[in-house]
Amino acid sequence: MTVHVGAFRPVLAALAAGLMVLGAAQPAIGAPRRSEQWYLDELRIDRAHQISTGRGVVVGVVDSGADAAHPDLRGRLLAGRSTFDSGDGRRDPDGHGTHMAGIIAANGTGVVGVAPDARILPIRTPSGDKGADAGNSATGIRMAVDGGAKVLNLSYGHAGAVDEGEEAAIRYALERDVVVVAAAGNVRKLGPDIASPAKIPGVIAVTGTTRGGGFWPGSAQGPEAVVAAPGDEVYNIGPDRGYGWGDGTSDSTAIVAGVAALIRSKFPRLSAPDVINRIIRTARDAGPPGRDPQFGFGRIDPVAALTADVPSVSANPLLGAAPASASAPPAAAEDEDFDVTDYGDRGGPTDQQVMVIGIGIAVALVVLVALVVFLIWNRRRHRRELARAADIPDEALDRMPDQGPPVPAGHPAGYGPPPGYGPPGGPSSPGAYARPG
Repeated sequence: MTVHVGAFRPVLAALAAGLMVLGAAQPAIGAPRRSEQWYLDELRIDRAHQISTGRGVVVGVVDSGADAAHPDLRGRLLAGRSTFDSGDGRRDPDGHGTHMAGIIAANGTGVVGVAPDARILPIRTPSGDKGADAGNSATGIRMAVDGGAKVLNLSYGHAGAVDEGEEAAIRYALERDVVVVAAAGNVRKLGPDIASPAKIPGVIAVTGTTRGGGFWPGSAQGPEAVVAAPGDEVYNIGPDRGYGWGDGTSDSTAIVAGVAALIRSKFPRLSAPDVINRIIRTARDAGPPGRDPQFGFGRIDPVAALTADVPSVSANPLLGAAPASASAPPAAAEDEDFDVTDYGDRGGPTDQQVMVIGIGIAVALVVLVALVVFLIWNRRRHRRELARAADIPDEALDRMPDQGPPVPAGHPAGYGPPPGYGPPGGPSSPGAYARPG
């Protein structure tokens, strides 16, 4: 039996197409450590990234610096400054600033940032308690604003009265259309009350939540609280170019700063007051109805903040009169019945689901095409075997229409014995026909 390679060309093409689909689906696996980032699922960040990834927005991170050698920050760090030496902020002996930068804009090599296409402007302050003092804070804030940051992440705080110099620096940022996000503080270190600069008017003071949306007990609280975000076991990059978990309102603050970057990227002409208004008006109310000391206006909701119809404001809603309550936020484009406590697979397809779907489609196509080709090839093989039995050349067979089995040469179509014909005398009568021996 002769096997024609050309008959299998469709199968080979289908296999190649399937491999191409598999290759295309492979990047959808994304960050290999993404499964550890539970908070991204609660925030429906995969769906938010279908709308915005933070491209074109610079986030100033006033902290211990950021490690430029970490693979997840490659291509994400700009040359910043330092409040106490001539450095550019792109080294971090402490690891805290690197962790914050990763939460905001990790590029997906190992983990995913809330705004993975944003750029980080690192402003390095001294490590330890001195780094959070009012003097370095005020200097760092002004450096970040002058460096072009449109969102400020201040994942630190200090107890006591508000420092005039730090308050002036915050006012400097707000007057230049910068969204300022600061940590409410951790009870263990700063006490139960919201720390400065978070309690300075006009700043988004962020408290912490646990997995499932409850209030994180380690978070400070008070009337200055604006929004809440995950702050318990937040997995992201860390010191020594590794990865790890962080607990605290520092992490919560970085998440909200990332959401602010998503909004500024999606709506580049939106003013800082409008960005703040969009965040608080779309927050998911939690705790007592309306603004409360633990959750503020509610839990941060990136998808609603990117899709809701929110009216414009003429001034920072956190200054002056009390802003509208988040107990009845504006209608978002979708998923108004979302509840963070039962969120599981209700968001868009995950990277792993996209990969599985791609593989399934590829395999189904390959099997279907292979089956069709096999049926065609098997039919041709059967016809050729019959043709060889009837001494019909392959060339003639290829030109013949498909009219059933071939008729032996020399006999007309429909040839056969006449009706009733049989051997003389019948098979059981004497003298019945017998083949000569």
